Amino acid sequence: MSTSSSYTNTSFAVLGSNGAISPYVIEALSKHPGVKKLIVLSRPSSSKPANFPANAELIPVDYNDHVALVNVFTKHSTEVVVSTLSNTAILDAQQKAAKAAKEAGVKLFAPSEYGVVSVGLAGLGEGNPLASKDRFAEFLKSIELPYVRYFTGLWLRYVPWIIGYDDNQKVNIIGKGESPISCTAEEDAGGFIAHTLTTLPPSQLSNAHFRLEGERLTIRQIAQRLNKPINPVEAIPGPGSELRTILAKHCEIGAGSTGWDNGKQKENPKDSEEGAGSANKFWEGHVWKKLEEVVSL
Repeated sequence: MSTSSSYTNTSFAVLGSNGAISPYVIEALSKHPGVKKLIVLSRPSSSKPANFPANAELIPVDYNDHVALVNVFTKHSTEVVVSTLSNTAILDAQQKAAKAAKEAGVKLFAPSEYGVVSVGLAGLGEGNPLASKDRFAEFLKSIELPYVRYFTGLWLRYVPWIIGYDDNQKVNIIGKGESPISCTAEEDAGGFIAHTLTTLPPSQLSNAHFRLEGERLTIRQIAQRLNKPINPVEAIPGPGSELRTILAKHCEIGAGSTGWDNGKQKENPKDSEEGAGSANKFWEGHVWKKLEEVVSL
């Protein structure tokens, strides 16, 4: 176990307080013994989240005010910035925060990734809505701000949503439903981020990407585990059908696995450094949550 003197980073800033992953990252960092300073940047219009940790400081910021952002990071001697901003903010607020972080001497930036692997998407054209995440990594390289990218696969809590269970109480399947999908609980992702950012040396964090996997499940296995009927469809039903369908088709070709290679359009070997769940080893002894622990239908 690491002692306080061996923690590699101790001062953190989280961008965003109300995103899907925000509370889990904030809570994990607030409880980690290696974290000595934690600030959370939030838009002035955002309300203070429920159960906000007492040892974290919520700071309202205008992402358009470059000088103010630089001053915040400098005042708190921020070493690492962890973004939990939404996809729509990646090339806007997140990029402005990165410019300020670079000027303030921040050592490492963890952009808002999570989800499926975005590495290589920038080179495949504008068609994929997640390509902006890969383009942002290229931006961080261009300003020479080291980054670390976390890929978690599908959030376990989102499984009912992607299968359209809320619409007809069935597991709606596009195609065969036999391609493996990486699924991870938000609690596990938050804990992993806090653990690795405080314990791994800079050489293992700089311009790295971590491929997590709490569970590896096909849609058919999900139906079996949840004991729900399968319903073959052309489009996933329910509100946001178009987005659900895009993600379901993405998973059907195998891209729902954190071992997916966007350039080669195939799965990396499981035992390789780029394989699904290859990063799990960095949190030795951790027991990852299972589907039934998170989803109850």
